[in-house]
Amino acid sequence: MMSTSTSGILPTVSSSSAFPTCRLQPCMDNLLQNDLVGNVLWEETDLPATTSSLMDHIIPKSSIRRPVIENITYATGVLIFVDHKWQLDKHQNKQMLKQKQKQAPDDTDSDTEELGTDCEGSSVSGQEGSSASAAPDASDQGWDSQEYDPNQPNRKPTPKQTPEQKWVCLFNTVYTAMRMTYRAMFPHHSPMYPFEPADHKRPHQQWSPEFCNAPIPDVTNIQKPDVVLLDRDVQPKSWAHVLTCIEITESDLGTNHDIPLFKGVITKGYLMMREQPWRRFIMLFSLAANHLRAHYMDHSGLIITRPILITANPMRLVDMLNTMSLGNNKSHGMDPTIHMCNKSCKQTQCEVGDQAIGWIEDKEKQKLLIIAILWRSQGLFSHGTICYHVWDKDGVEYALKDCWVDEAKKDHEEKVLEMVRGIPNVVTLIATWDVEYEGEPDSTLRIHNRHRKFSPEFRCKYHQRMLLTPCGEPLSTFSTKRELISAFRDLVVTHKAMTERKVLHRDLSPNNLIIYKGCGFFIDFDHAQIIVQCNISVRAWGTISSSSKGTSPYMSICLLRYLHSASKLTDKDLVMMGQTASDDLESLFYIFVEFVTTYDGLHGKIIYPKTEQWADLLEDIGSRAVSYKSGLLLVKRDEELMNCTMAYFGQLKYLVQEWHLKFLQAVEESCESGIHHKDIEEGPREMDIS
Repeated sequence: MMSTSTSGILPTVSSSSAFPTCRLQPCMDNLLQNDLVGNVLWEETDLPATTSSLMDHIIPKSSIRRPVIENITYATGVLIFVDHKWQLDKHQNKQMLKQKQKQAPDDTDSDTEELGTDCEGSSVSGQEGSSASAAPDASDQGWDSQEYDPNQPNRKPTPKQTPEQKWVCLFNTVYTAMRMTYRAMFPHHSPMYPFEPADHKRPHQQWSPEFCNAPIPDVTNIQKPDVVLLDRDVQPKSWAHVLTCIEITESDLGTNHDIPLFKGVITKGYLMMREQPWRRFIMLFSLAANHLRAHYMDHSGLIITRPILITANPMRLVDMLNTMSLGNNKSHGMDPTIHMCNKSCKQTQCEVGDQAIGWIEDKEKQKLLIIAILWRSQGLFSHGTICYHVWDKDGVEYALKDCWVDEAKKDHEEKVLEMVRGIPNVVTLIATWDVEYEGEPDSTLRIHNRHRKFSPEFRCKYHQRMLLTPCGEPLSTFSTKRELISAFRDLVVTHKAMTERKVLHRDLSPNNLIIYKGCGFFIDFDHAQIIVQCNISVRAWGTISSSSKGTSPYMSICLLRYLHSASKLTDKDLVMMGQTASDDLESLFYIFVEFVTTYDGLHGKIIYPKTEQWADLLEDIGSRAVSYKSGLLLVKRDEELMNCTMAYFGQLKYLVQEWHLKFLQAVEESCESGIHHKDIEEGPREMDIS
């Protein structure tokens, strides 16, 4: 489909094996609601009217004028735009075409002559590579939605078109007409097509209404986008294949920002970013009461552009359709330094071999083969972290971490990894670099800085990559119980060595631990901090949200209590929080508990799934997590954790209780530093584990 720059970024290879598990709709709604606070900028209300719109940057204005649009017709001969109105019914007002032709002067606009009044009909019926979607899609229509013609009783009823199908018919009619002159000019820029041209002469995209009544398949969320732009060669279709969406409503988004369309666009953008985490940004559109808006999302926030009335300015709707369907995939936010294969690759010279699913550029701009997606983060405005299993040209395997880092912490993880270099069971940094876009380090400031005004919580994010070794597997892929216990012991010993080098991880969860050749390894030092000389803890000033580091289901009771008491403060209040090695060790304990109370066998096997897993339960109960964990950990004779241990791990329930009692002892003795590494690192060795 494309050449080796932005080509084929929509993979058919499933990445559903990448963890963590995708959030279900209630959790997703919460996540999005929290992400939106302070991260949304509305151009029409938050910016002066004289400020240029982001729409004009991403969708450049063309030389197309109204007469060109007024001379485009459906295959039926009906004009698509008449008397300042978009004609959505291709079977009405056929006489208007004849009247228009009689009144038309002989010296028509040159662009009009190129397109011709019947260009859409000839293109659909005879032009090579034309889009079949210029005709309405009736795949979701039943007999109850079809019209009966009393003049032709024996003829099958004519299917009724939904509003979404009518808009799609119009969009694809514009696409077919515009593509004719686009192909003649390709690959050169022109005033009619000012966007960067695609890597191919015949684009494979099509506008489709196929999901307006039937949701796009997804186990976590039911969403029915009105209109989607898809690669028509890829089957089956999912959120991994959606290039953009257009949501349509008669309601006015300008007078009411809380209409369902707004939340719907956000949710669809999240699902696209979740399934296509290699995109630099997501661009969606809404047509609310004939007002066109772009909804731009990246890892620093959301911008809703100033509305354009498409009846008064039809050229801008056509500009948008042309840029999205005919332009380079950079317009969709695709990263030209990465390529994810799809079926269209068979039509290009993309040679990644049978084992690879794509390629990604390294520091020297050489291609590393992507073998698998290991992990991807969740959340709309986050670090956008995705980890790949990659091979270099010699077949040496690495883990590659691709992320968007806060400007203030741009070099932080690199510094920490240098401090722990050489410690066994800690990943080793091979190389780190800024990802470049158009010759400059890529950052979210490239777009947001055009307004010179930001959303309240805006934070600039820089696009970085790290090449690391070894490339392990999730800790849950343990092959024996002994291997799992040995891996946890490795982690305790290694954690002690890291603290001796004055590094505290501060964000332990199953996602930040791997297993490699039977050994446990620490990864992901984004939130690690350096312990000041002569101290036993790290302390940091900041707001509540910035000071609290860790994944809540695995945070220590002490930190959860702190967060609960601090929750009465506003997020603008400066607070100080201290964390010790004991907090990290308690997190390791909770991870161990989750494993032995969840898995029924090797490699993370679950035969009898529980209604709620450890992480889900702790997230759901929110502030009550303090009392819940205290009841499990700080009651001397309580054996609930032992009783919850799965039968497969029956031998380990006494180890769980032993670890539990160690924490209780540290609390009873009011030990300031909490539990020590030596208190737990020897225990697993003494057990007979088969």
